[in-house]
Amino acid sequence: MRITNVNTMSALLDRLITENIKLFFFEKDGLTDKVNHQRVIIGTLRIEIDNLFEEMLDADYEYLEEKRTFIRAFPMEVESLVLNDIRIGEADRARLQESIADTPDFYRMMFNEIRLRVANENRATNKNSLDYIVKKIVEE
Repeated sequence: MRITNVNTMSALLDRLITENIKLFFFEKDGLTDKVNHQRVIIGTLRIEIDNLFEEMLDADYEYLEEKRTFIRAFPMEVESLVLNDIRIGEADRARLQESIADTPDFYRMMFNEIRLRVANENRATNKNSLDYIVKKIVEE
């Protein structure tokens, strides 16, 4: 039995997205050591995803889901997951920037906190939907 947010397909896809976003910023900032480390993480995640696909084809894909669901097509869910991960990062960075400003604006910090929470809730929904869709594909 797989556990959502730990070792389900959606968790691995979400992690792959997040690690690629980090890679993008490390490359942008010229942080060579971190770029190399990210590439190792990404390669390892790709292997995990490949292995899970093989496992799913050989056995039932059983997982414990979070109690939030909304089902759409797989590619749309992956795209939405990517956008929500980006929005989480944007909101988090904006909140941090505001907190270290000479005169932090409490309302801007709260606005970005709300943005982060909404994106995080949407991300959980995407992940549930991805696991449900994958399970249905494997069952067919």
